[in-house]
Amino acid sequence: MSLERILSAVRALLARELVDRGLSVNETARLLGLTPAAVSMYLSGKRGGEYVQELGRDDRVMALVKSHADLFVDAAKRGVRGPVDLTELAKVVANILAQRGSSAGLEDVIKERIRLEQETATRAMAYSYKVRNPLVRSLFMQIAADSLRHAEILTMILDYLGGRLKAEDVDVSEEELELLAQEESAMRESIADLYKLGDPVLRALILSIELDEQKHFQLIKTLQLASRRG
Repeated sequence: MSLERILSAVRALLARELVDRGLSVNETARLLGLTPAAVSMYLSGKRGGEYVQELGRDDRVMALVKSHADLFVDAAKRGVRGPVDLTELAKVVANILAQRGSSAGLEDVIKERIRLEQETATRAMAYSYKVRNPLVRSLFMQIAADSLRHAEILTMILDYLGGRLKAEDVDVSEEELELLAQEESAMRESIADLYKLGDPVLRALILSIELDEQKHFQLIKTLQLASRRG
């Protein structure tokens, strides 16, 4: 299954989720970087390919799609117009399918993803050296930094699965985590007016910050849940 076909199916699933959450076809089109006609075709099943139903039956894939839909709807309510890049989401879905349908073990899947993250980091860093626009350079440097961080996290997961790394308790109180969650929420509110900026590169930078803050908030909530169970 090619990445392009997976990406098309992901667009179809995500378009349905966004419309189900109350976004119009035009809003969904702007957010996904598509035409309204293309979104309508995704919704009607005329686009997306034969993999839409297959992916829709996979609980892990749909959990990812739904969580991304929630993030995108929240961003749209804050004035973000998009488009958002779904390539990384499609890669994650591809990895899920590889785990399900391949004889390769989980460790092999993780190692392959680490390799892809490292390649992306190298390419993005090279692009950052080429461009003159400092805002565009910042975007490429962020992609490189994120990919390197992903590779580092995956390496730790690989070590954990191999018994080379032990996971201890959270070691942070619930009160401390709640304070951090409140700070993250406040930071999200503080940049709301910046969505009015007209430059698409500036909007992309603001969107990247917003999505990071949303991710941080969800991570903190997950840590709070783990702390209670511990």
